Amino acid sequence: MRKRLPWIVAVVFVAAAMAAGTAWAEGLKVAVIDVNKVLNESEAGKAAKKKMEARYEELKKTIDVKNAEARRMKEDLDKQKILLGKEKLQEKEDELNARVAELRKLTQEAEKEMQTRQDELTRDILKIIEGEVNKVVKEEKINLVLERTSGVIHFDPSMDISAKVLDLVNKEKVGGKK
Repeated sequence: MRKRLPWIVAVVFVAAAMAAGTAWAEGLKVAVIDVNKVLNESEAGKAAKKKMEARYEELKKTIDVKNAEARRMKEDLDKQKILLGKEKLQEKEDELNARVAELRKLTQEAEKEMQTRQDELTRDILKIIEGEVNKVVKEEKINLVLERTSGVIHFDPSMDISAKVLDLVNKEKVGGKK
């Protein structure tokens, strides 16, 4: 009987904890938000996307020009290969290789810049979203907010606060001013 006593106490304790947890959970107010939806549909998100697209087009034009120059050099070199001496041919090939390396470097720098810009712009908008979520949480006395794309399989649409947060974010200006 003495060996069973700790097990009986443990089972009673677990049952009591589960009952208390269930009772507490009944008063729990849960909400769901789709942060990606707010990011993509908010005015701030659309403005950030426009900035990104404009910069992307600038960088693409620069890269396209350099690429066309390198392609032209290659075509000219192919046409003149037979006519050029070894030294001149090597000089032209070295020049072409330098252009190709420059183009590769420019492309990598552009990709890095675009990633950095996207991270910065997203971070700024996420700060606004977080502030507005906090306002909704306080106003509606919400205990738990789940992110829609982070494993929420099903929820009652009435729990979704995305539209409310989206409206608040649209009223907010980037930089925290209304």
